[in-house]
Amino acid sequence: MGRQGPGEEPEQVAPLAGVEGARQTGRFVYHVAGARWEWDEDVFAIHGYKPGEVEPTSELVMKHKHELDRSLVEDTLNNAVADGLPFNVYYRIIVHGEVRNVVLVGEGEYDEGRAPVGRADRLLGYYLDLTPELEAETSAAADAAVAASAKARDTIEQAKGILMLAYGLDADAAFAMLKWWSRNRNVKVREVAERLIQVAREGHVSHPGLRRLLDALLDDLTASRSD
Repeated sequence: MGRQGPGEEPEQVAPLAGVEGARQTGRFVYHVAGARWEWDEDVFAIHGYKPGEVEPTSELVMKHKHELDRSLVEDTLNNAVADGLPFNVYYRIIVHGEVRNVVLVGEGEYDEGRAPVGRADRLLGYYLDLTPELEAETSAAADAAVAASAKARDTIEQAKGILMLAYGLDADAAFAMLKWWSRNRNVKVREVAERLIQVAREGHVSHPGLRRLLDALLDDLTASRSD
């Protein structure tokens, strides 16, 4: 994982409608005062719970982290609280004894009237569970990528590189994210890759500029599921 992660009335997390099958993305809010978490129903599902079945405390959140990734997640969240800057982390969680691979992205938010600098009042963001794509031995997206022309394969490799740089992913996870976008937007992996490359070529090639634009694209794709 890497950094490239009380108002009077608690901010409510807008629920996301899940696609058929496993829910893979959901939103969270972490209130720094009181170390209080809010999950939408999809984040509960990603962690193996029904909405409201448990209270999402920091202790519970960290309990689900793979022991080899726990300190990395803690450091990322602590740094995000300290400066409020956009953050992301790719790590493993344990759900009912099984390992799942997730990406956590977000940024700090400040109470009204406070300058957006220094220690954040809240962290807002979303989870993306890449496990189904990583576990799929074959898929239409993977088959299409293998069968694609050399030019198309090169486009996909470039897009994977962008995601690896922006989110700290390995090659397999980067391709899994491309497949997730492809499935949720019902477009070919190559088309998703071309869009990512276009974003990068618009001059937003430095962090956090590139990360912010990629987050916006992911947020748009995620929000579209509830349309």
